[in-house]
Amino acid sequence: MCRNFNGTSEIPAKNARLQKIVGKYNSRQDIPRREDFVTIDAGFISLEELKAPQWTVYSLDTKGAIFIELPKPLTHYLIDKYPFIFIPMFDEALRIAEMDLKTYISFGNELENDSKSNPPPKTLFFSNTARGASTLFGAMLQHDGHSIVYGEHPALIILSTGLKDLYWSEKDINDLLPATIKLIRKHIPSNQLFVIKTSSTQVNLVPFLSKHFPQMQHIFMFRKNGLNSVERVVARSFENQILLNLYNYFPSLATFFGFLVATEGTLQRRLKPTHIKEWSMLIYAGPYMYYKQNKEIFNFPIVWHDELMENPEKLNIPEKCISNSIAKMKIDSQADTYLSQKNLKDIKMSEMTPELKQNLQKYAEILLIEPEIHGIN
Repeated sequence: MCRNFNGTSEIPAKNARLQKIVGKYNSRQDIPRREDFVTIDAGFISLEELKAPQWTVYSLDTKGAIFIELPKPLTHYLIDKYPFIFIPMFDEALRIAEMDLKTYISFGNELENDSKSNPPPKTLFFSNTARGASTLFGAMLQHDGHSIVYGEHPALIILSTGLKDLYWSEKDINDLLPATIKLIRKHIPSNQLFVIKTSSTQVNLVPFLSKHFPQMQHIFMFRKNGLNSVERVVARSFENQILLNLYNYFPSLATFFGFLVATEGTLQRRLKPTHIKEWSMLIYAGPYMYYKQNKEIFNFPIVWHDELMENPEKLNIPEKCISNSIAKMKIDSQADTYLSQKNLKDIKMSEMTPELKQNLQKYAEILLIEPEIHGIN
């Protein structure tokens, strides 16, 4: 009503709605969304200004796209210092810009029209499972002057989780994903390797990326016997058990309280897990299933957690970067986050009953994960 009164209800062409942040709230453990910020209108901002390196897409929903302005270029927030890029994006956001999805798609897609004089960087899409040392490996791939690695950009988490939760259709992903990739890498130097290190949800985007970006390369990382480690993450909050049970009956209501409950929404709707360890199995092995179903797309052999920890020298890393990479193995790559070793070490595991074991083994067959890999016997 206020916008109608002051004549600002319509956004002018080639502009976005600018908003001033007056309040923030996010648990840092859920998927970023527009509700993280309390804002008031501050006029409009041209799309040309949003091409600056301090502006990046933060969240997407059917209402539109939310951009944030940061105090520093996005290339400052690299994985070796910021394991989860969405945390400083939330903490340091200065202003908000909003546009509809049609404008967003057009805006993003026009960024790489002049690819001959300003080619996009070579890009590696690094997908993985949860608790598989992917953050460590991502930090090992980060080398000044050689490569740039972003850890878990929120816009990609929203697209992948939304697809699994049936919030987005495949058509939506085909429309939104190309623009999103171009916006995320808009200020990456063309002479450096750009690595998009994902959370455990984004391996389902690989078929779409191979279609729209055939030059993009793909690698996947997994951990043998990793179920208990994933359960520690899921079981850290009793609220997760409540949301799990709620999702089985009322998915839309459950996601109102947080989208992390829909991490493997497609599998959850199909199998309806009731035990926290069953849910953990979907989060652990679901990415592996997507990898197995699309294995021909990947350009490199799977990276195994145990091999990384035992023989990092065997990884295909430039020789001049090896010593720096190995040094990063001596620290907790997720220190000072809710997934740090310190925060998870005292969480107890569920008792493995015969019934639970049988259910998990049935899940393993559906998820295409071999007994010698999942270790449930």
